Amino acid sequence: MSVKRYEKEVQKRYEDYLDNLLFEALEAYKMPEKLGINHRGDFITLYPNPVFTDNKVSRIEYKPNQIVKLPKELAERHTILKNEIAKAKNKALKGKSKAGRPSKPFAEAVVIQWIQLREQGLTYGEIAKQFGTSKTTVSNYLKKYKKRNAEAVAN
Repeated sequence: MSVKRYEKEVQKRYEDYLDNLLFEALEAYKMPEKLGINHRGDFITLYPNPVFTDNKVSRIEYKPNQIVKLPKELAERHTILKNEIAKAKNKALKGKSKAGRPSKPFAEAVVIQWIQLREQGLTYGEIAKQFGTSKTTVSNYLKKYKKRNAEAVAN
C-alpha cells in the first residue's frame, strides 16, 4: 500500500470515528425532557445536555436550558458535514425549480382542445379533471395561449 493511500485510509477512519462521536452527541440532545422543580418550587422543564470527556459523551446532565456545546473537533466536523449536505442538495437541485413540483408542459394541441371545451361550456375544474391536472393549470395555460395569440395578431 502506498503512503498516500495509507494516509487517505487513516484520514477516512478518523472522519468515521468523528462522525460516530458526533452522532452519539446529537442523539443525546434528542433524549426526552424531564420535569424539575426550581428553588421557588415552580415546575420547570429540564433539557438533556451531554457532558463530554475526550470528545465522547460521558454522561447527561439535565439543565433548564438546552446548551449545544460540542467539543472543537466535533463542531468542526459538524460544520464540514453541513456544508457537504448543502453542496449535495444544490447539485441535486441544479437546473430545477426550488419551489413546487416540476412543471408538466402541455402541447399546444391539448391547449387548443381545452379552449374548445371551454367554448362548449365546461369549467376549468371539469377540464382539469379530464386531463389529470389542476384548474389553476388549465386557467394559466389558456391565459398564456390567448395572450400569445393576441400579441401575434397585433404584430
